[in-house]
Amino acid sequence: MAGSHEIAPEVHNGVSTLDEPSAAWGWHHIGRNATQISGWISVFILLGYNFGNHKGHVETIFLFVFAALIAIGLLWQLFEPKGKQVRTLTGHNKPVGHKEPDWNYLQATCTGPYAELSDSELRALNIEPSRVSHLRKLEA
Repeated sequence: MAGSHEIAPEVHNGVSTLDEPSAAWGWHHIGRNATQISGWISVFILLGYNFGNHKGHVETIFLFVFAALIAIGLLWQLFEPKGKQVRTLTGHNKPVGHKEPDWNYLQATCTGPYAELSDSELRALNIEPSRVSHLRKLEA
């Protein structure tokens, strides 16, 4: 065989072409500025349609409602936190050498932070306190 027909993965801006084939030519992401500019142009066009020769107000209501919905969405996007302010607890900001506890094991054996839970807190986790009473350290 002269060559392989297997696709070699490429990474563009942190996106693999195996995940998104369009990543190589840049169509997998529309920028925030492009969304804001095109959205506000759409709002002004919808509001501009109110000046015309229509006699009923049904069109006016729909035009204002659609323009308001688009404007609310644009303002929501404009004022939301950008980047890592949204995701503060990730695997990237753990100290070096950090080992995540096995929470499933701790819950099953009622050790660690689960050893100090009251009966009502155990019931909130769908754990019947009588079934794990032999595992718990209760103060007399």
